[in-house]
Amino acid sequence: MQDPQDAVEAYNRGMEYLDYNEPDQAVAAFSEAIRLKPHHVQAWFARGFAQASLGHFDAAIIDYSEAIRLDPRYAAAYHNRSAALAAKGDHPGAQQDQAKYQQLRAGAA
Repeated sequence: MQDPQDAVEAYNRGMEYLDYNEPDQAVAAFSEAIRLKPHHVQAWFARGFAQASLGHFDAAIIDYSEAIRLDPRYAAAYHNRSAALAAKGDHPGAQQDQAKYQQLRAGAA
């Protein structure tokens, strides 16, 4: 049985890689965190961010979508997925996600 702490350590390592602008290594670390703890919402979100920073928008959209599936109220995931969709030219999808982001932000205020 895997120690849940291992997933936390992998996630933290990924965040450090992002801090040092090493998105390739961040993707690998977040992938490890997800492998160890598949419901780690923040790891899915962070991997999406790293993927987007590499220009891998399809992969980013998949990761943001999984974060949203796991936590439908994760406003930042809608915001970031909106940007990835816009980068791919899916402006209706981007607008829909941005509207959901605004709705969730308004509800949190």
